[in-house]
Amino acid sequence: MSNETTAKAPVAFKTKVILLIIMAIIAFFAGKEFWELRHYKETFVASEDLTQVKWLSDYLPSLKGTWADTPIYVFDSGVEGGSVFVMGNVHPYEPASSITTYVMLENIHVTTGKVFIMPQGNFSGSTMGSIGGAYPKYVHIETEWGEKTYKIGSRESNPLDQWPDPFTYVHYPDGQNLAYQDIRNMNRTYPGREDGTLTERAAYAVMEFIRREKIDISIDIHEASIMYPVVGTYVAPDSSIDIAMMAAMTLSDSVFDMKCEASPKSLKGLSHREWGDYSDTLAFLMETPEPFIDRITGPITENLMLYGMDEFLVKAAEKGLVYVDYPVSYWGVEGEPMWYRVGRHLSGALEAINWTGLFYDDKAVEVTWPTYDDLAENGLGYYLHDPALAENIDRVQVVYHKPVSVNN
Repeated sequence: MSNETTAKAPVAFKTKVILLIIMAIIAFFAGKEFWELRHYKETFVASEDLTQVKWLSDYLPSLKGTWADTPIYVFDSGVEGGSVFVMGNVHPYEPASSITTYVMLENIHVTTGKVFIMPQGNFSGSTMGSIGGAYPKYVHIETEWGEKTYKIGSRESNPLDQWPDPFTYVHYPDGQNLAYQDIRNMNRTYPGREDGTLTERAAYAVMEFIRREKIDISIDIHEASIMYPVVGTYVAPDSSIDIAMMAAMTLSDSVFDMKCEASPKSLKGLSHREWGDYSDTLAFLMETPEPFIDRITGPITENLMLYGMDEFLVKAAEKGLVYVDYPVSYWGVEGEPMWYRVGRHLSGALEAINWTGLFYDDKAVEVTWPTYDDLAENGLGYYLHDPALAENIDRVQVVYHKPVSVNN
């Protein structure tokens, strides 16, 4: 071996060591981001009407200790009446759905019947984020006491919790072929399977909850791109379509434009289809406009999530390529801001509940929470409370998955 070759060997070794150190540093910081999102816990100050906290695993014990287990908050008036179930964040990259439920949880008052609220329908999906799609990890809401932070998750369950995906997802029990990733899409797996994948078991547990609790009204909250036809819309099966039509007409006449669509009988796995087919509940799905998830936007930033204003979508709207009024041309709204989307869901849910009571006396639920008009006047942050100032520490609730303890 020549002296020159001998001299190069230590240099090459040092270069490899330096590269390994650099790669380890990069891996550490990248892993830290994923770990933080995976373990971030959202908190809220529960209304004084909170009476009980249940878990999805109460309805399917095999979910206990998994990242699909998630809390269900119960508000029981103690007065006989109907029952309502509201679920957010089945698609956790639609955070107006979970933020809507948090506004409900913090401000709800029930005088007749019961209300059940699940803010993280697919908790696993909320732990992954869509960083590969250039999405920010969090959205921050300004309040009088500081910023409130919420996660921006993924459309599907986290692959860390369920993997691998099949080449084609065959829906149970109908055998319909769906896209491979839909096996982790909770809103394609209803009615679920007791012994299926994690996402199918979570869907099955939701069905068991609805059946066991004899839920009269079930509301699934979503967001949709403004270039998607079923946006700004109630979707309902035959059993609840008349109620949805009346609620949509009432809102369109007095507050904001709202459409109504019949749940397609040929498309399987969706809540508005299977909840109505596999239980006695009156099912409603609501879609509010979320420009953030449209495919032709500019930079995917937190500002786009918060304010919904994008120059490319404005051009698309000018050419008639969108399915909602954009930018919103009334109430002084520009874009499709977060408060506007949350407000639509708050008033949309109340309208469906109120019309159900008019159709069926025995399913009547008397409940109040802030409405679209309230948020238009006071802003979204006004209705989010500071946990540090809560008079009763028990009202400060942390939304997390419930690991199995050592003693279990």
